[in-house]
Amino acid sequence: MPLDTIYLTRHGHRLNWTIDFRTGTYKAQFPTPTGNPADPALTSHGVRQSHELAEHVAAPQFHPKPFRVYSSPFYRCLQTIQPSVEELKRISTQSGNSQLADLNVRIENGLGEWFGATNFFDHPPHPTSKEMSTHFPTLIPESNVGNYKPLLIPSRRGETISQLHNRVATALQGIITDIDTEIVALEATLPPDQRTSQSVLICAHAAPLIAMGRALTGRMPDDSSEEDFNVFTAGLSTFKRRGNMTPAVEGSSYGPEGESALAEGTRFVRASGDIPDWKNGNGVAGGWDCVSNGDCSFLSTGAERGWHFNGEESFDTGPMAPASEPAPSKTDTKL
Repeated sequence: MPLDTIYLTRHGHRLNWTIDFRTGTYKAQFPTPTGNPADPALTSHGVRQSHELAEHVAAPQFHPKPFRVYSSPFYRCLQTIQPSVEELKRISTQSGNSQLADLNVRIENGLGEWFGATNFFDHPPHPTSKEMSTHFPTLIPESNVGNYKPLLIPSRRGETISQLHNRVATALQGIITDIDTEIVALEATLPPDQRTSQSVLICAHAAPLIAMGRALTGRMPDDSSEEDFNVFTAGLSTFKRRGNMTPAVEGSSYGPEGESALAEGTRFVRASGDIPDWKNGNGVAGGWDCVSNGDCSFLSTGAERGWHFNGEESFDTGPMAPASEPAPSKTDTKL
């Protein structure tokens, strides 16, 4: 059976950063574990949310349990799923299914943070698997670093909303294809009665998660600010695969006239660079239906910090003041 369930979760409540939109200078509210000002840790409330998420995912009634886990490379995402992954590993070992489940987290930059397009500075880089292994050895053991290579690396000059959607669609197409191939190989070693539903857990940020929901279902609203997919902190959405498990046709380009489908500077590691034909209801890899949209019933404080697109977040005016001069700051609260 190919992959049939995808769980999407947003990181928990985090600390903030600011960006001086005149100079492109990022500043963290508090020191960050990685030294990257746009890579803050969770607040104490966010840590509590991460444990409540883990309790929910580990519960007997939560089925099918993820047998693969993917994450944006940023600290807050790994910190959010750490309790869940550790519980899943414990359950897998106790049940004797550890030979099928590979729960070491796969860092996929193609699902990472969204930064608005800019033409005069570079956004902070994504952390690397090697770097994050030092912070999360139970999620990314040192021996596992380098085993998974990301499909693509987003441009450090940021992206438009359209380019973000195409980027995550390309990454999801590659992930689903990878997992389907792995399942075929695993099931070849099993009798038919042991071939069961398989699921994957993905942790990312608000904007990419909304784009993922649209890419999976194939439903792109005319107005990107439409509130269609809920992305509350530590909330969980579930997508089920449609009956025709055929891959979407690749090679199509989407984007406003005169705009490239993917941001210039996007680097392909394993992805071919072809964008799946996901719009008009197609969805990636044959399409998926959202059966649970931003469930927060397991969180003690319920749904919090919802977000939706509100136009482009571009930085395309060029530097308007030297970095040495005081300048107003723009607080980034979306992700």
